[in-house]
Amino acid sequence: MSRHKKSVLDRLGELERMVDQVARSIEKIEVATIVREPRSQVAVDAYDGLRRQIVAAAGERMAHLHQLVVFAEAVTVPGPAVNLTPVVLEWMQQAGVERVEDVRDPDYYEVLGGTGPELRVLRPAYRDRVTGRPIRMGQTERVAAGPPRHLPSGELNQDGHREAAR
Repeated sequence: MSRHKKSVLDRLGELERMVDQVARSIEKIEVATIVREPRSQVAVDAYDGLRRQIVAAAGERMAHLHQLVVFAEAVTVPGPAVNLTPVVLEWMQQAGVERVEDVRDPDYYEVLGGTGPELRVLRPAYRDRVTGRPIRMGQTERVAAGPPRHLPSGELNQDGHREAAR
């Protein structure tokens, strides 16, 4: 097994352990809340909110575990390499993650240096579609003006990202 696959499998195992730990913590909170008899409207509302969060977290956990299984199968099944691009793009859409296309937006992109009027993407930025909060800041560098180069829609560069105009 290659070092890269082993590294990915190790990270997947660590993610699985962390998700399991969160699930166990939620179960403990649920038990502690059930033990106490809610006596006020505030307690009833808090219990209802907690119950809804627990139900949502359980569903999200199962969805995440399903994603981990699909990913683990794709990287460990012998044979030709599987193109994970459509799978990852679908997961991002389901999670409400979107790539920020405006490389001049300082809320999402940091310019690391260089000279010239054009910006080249070094690392794309991603944000939560619902809140607009950055998930990961992007990085750009200034470059000399040249003819723009676009990758066809859906085609990814060697880093697994669609690249902005160069």
